[in-house]
Amino acid sequence: MSEDPDTFHAPSARCSSEQLAGQIAALDRDRAFSELLHCVPDGVLILNDTRQIIYANRAALALGGVPHERVIGLRPGEFLGCSHSGDCEGGCGTTRFCRYCGGVNAILQARQGRATVEECHILVARPRGEEALDLRVWATPMAFGPHAFIFYAFLDIGDEKRRFILERIFLHDIGNTTTAMKGFLALLAATAEQPAQRDLYLHRVDFLSDQILEEIHAHRMLMAAEAGDLVLDPKPLTTLGVLRDVMDAYDRPAMLNGRKLAMAPASGDGAFASDPALLGRVLGNMVKNAIEASAPGESVTLSCAREGGGVSFAVANPTYMPENIRLQVFNRSFSTKGAGRGLGTYSMKFLSERYLGGRVGFTTSETEGTVFTARYPLHL
Repeated sequence: MSEDPDTFHAPSARCSSEQLAGQIAALDRDRAFSELLHCVPDGVLILNDTRQIIYANRAALALGGVPHERVIGLRPGEFLGCSHSGDCEGGCGTTRFCRYCGGVNAILQARQGRATVEECHILVARPRGEEALDLRVWATPMAFGPHAFIFYAFLDIGDEKRRFILERIFLHDIGNTTTAMKGFLALLAATAEQPAQRDLYLHRVDFLSDQILEEIHAHRMLMAAEAGDLVLDPKPLTTLGVLRDVMDAYDRPAMLNGRKLAMAPASGDGAFASDPALLGRVLGNMVKNAIEASAPGESVTLSCAREGGGVSFAVANPTYMPENIRLQVFNRSFSTKGAGRGLGTYSMKFLSERYLGGRVGFTTSETEGTVFTARYPLHL
């Protein structure tokens, strides 16, 4: 084995090329076995004890998009194009992000002799940019002559996750909002002779109807974006104008629920061109997430600036994100609200980087809280 550099999770050591050749030769002696695996419709990899690929069936090769001659010796994340697989010298399995990856953790369980099923949610590099990949993985220890291998099967469950999210987020939120609207309509009917109460309830019904339309439009936009069907409509904008529009949309008592929304005094104005609807969606998600992360009485601060050859927007809240959240925050199927809840952080990164030519990131600390930043070019 080669020298093992530092790792944040799984061992980083790899087999030598001679060892890999011996392991591959052992599999090649049973041609019927490897040909049989090519008939399996799901992706199948055979991994050695250092998590390196010594065999990939046709279904796996089709998903990974890596030529067969370059697959041998890679680890699963490297083969699939995980955006974090190159963050550390040790590669797939050795980064801080890998601590929360079901793909590598299933392999580690199999190395201990336990067959394991996990879900793996990663962002992968593709020609058009990063894409979310949702997999269900099966890792099973497997003895092949004198060798200890891992039978690693995976299934793309992206469509399943989309349906699940549609049901759990979209229908859940629409259902809750509609129930609340129905309640206010009943109160409205009961207070027909009380103008002050009637106007209050009318305002609430109007707000809730806007929320329903907002949810419908948000999901329709994200579905079109992921399908590659979103058509951009760039217009001349100013940073302060965009920020004021976002402030107007969210600076409402019903939306803030005891939080405060403020614009940083040092915010600078700058002209640029972008798609106002898409940009508003991204910044709106930033503000909405910051509000939800804050406690009543706390403030969410918005700012903007002209910097270098572009513009930037920032949304700050006083809450610190612990490691298990910050390392998964942009994954499509991860949410602090629970399983199958929330697409805000994923969608703002996806829409910005795939369509608006921007970059989204964040910083977080116990003393400064969390700041999400979005940077865009002057011209889309």
